[in-house]
Amino acid sequence: MAKVLHIITDSNIGGAGHHMLTLLDTLDKSFKAEVILPENSRLAPILKSKHIPYHEVPHIDARSFSWAGVRAIRRKLKVIKPDIVHTHASLSGRIAARRYGRCKIVHTMHSAYPVPKWRKKFPVKLLSGMISNTYSDRMIAVSSAAKDVLLDMGASEKKIRVILNGVPRTREFLPEEIATLRDKYDIPQNAFVVAYIARLSKIKGHDYILDAARELPFNVIILFAGDGEYENELKSRIEKEQLTNVRMLGFIEEVDEIVAIMDVQVNASYVSEATSLSLLFGMRAGKPAIVTDFSGNPYVIEDGLNGLLVPTCSPEAFDDAITRLKDDKGLYNKLSEGAKLRYAEQFTAECMTVATENVYRELLGMSHL
Repeated sequence: MAKVLHIITDSNIGGAGHHMLTLLDTLDKSFKAEVILPENSRLAPILKSKHIPYHEVPHIDARSFSWAGVRAIRRKLKVIKPDIVHTHASLSGRIAARRYGRCKIVHTMHSAYPVPKWRKKFPVKLLSGMISNTYSDRMIAVSSAAKDVLLDMGASEKKIRVILNGVPRTREFLPEEIATLRDKYDIPQNAFVVAYIARLSKIKGHDYILDAARELPFNVIILFAGDGEYENELKSRIEKEQLTNVRMLGFIEEVDEIVAIMDVQVNASYVSEATSLSLLFGMRAGKPAIVTDFSGNPYVIEDGLNGLLVPTCSPEAFDDAITRLKDDKGLYNKLSEGAKLRYAEQFTAECMTVATENVYRELLGMSHL
């Protein structure tokens, strides 16, 4: 049995955390998994409930690199003795693993963003590439957009594998269950619900959804599910502008409940987005999405097939698209069916996990599934 050690620096449960949890839930029995994570991470009680061994380490909270983090992780590696170290953004983990010297290193790139021109130039690109290639045996990009970022920063294409994010299948909620959930979240039964499930960060473009909210009909309710550093600014805007059709729910552990009560999902990112897991959660439930035509979004949402693409930084486009899906039942049903089909074909947890396991097997000289 091969031992895989995941290293993650997130204290909250974001896309990387959900990605890792899905891998851990579906990993083949020929692999045994453990996790290194920051102290007081929200992931810890979830791992404990799943009986997955984890180790809380100082000096790595929200930091990709620190020498103190390298030293703390390396001490753990000597005890855990992993065959593979699989990092999620943690450069400290990759350096510690290379210094440990008795394991293979896999790094997953979870984000996609426009790489500044100065980072593409010699010698910055050369140095960045040397770091990536030296401290990774394989790099997993969760979308083609994420692969492009790695290449722009000097990573070797031979080491990169594109493995699309996947999420587990879920049960369908009965109409009476959905009605109960709407009551729980104080949502009128006849409201058209638009949800944005994402970290509250300026680059996610929540402000453009608030701009759109001012023009939407009274029976359209917008839900922001998530927390983050931009929370107070958004709350201030909602209160100041008296946007009574916008509800801030905070961090929601039971994301399936929000997916069940929403009619449409939005994603307004304009700086960083690879493969949004929340879009996949909605897709598997047949909920169309309205997203910006930015970075990884068009790899998930195909305009007219499972959702609608709109320009970045355009509240008017979101307003028009939301109103269109609310009023055109035929289009809504078409996109709903397209969402279910696209999920089943490309974004299941099984597809992602088997492809990841094959990367492990390749590195360890094991036979592929």
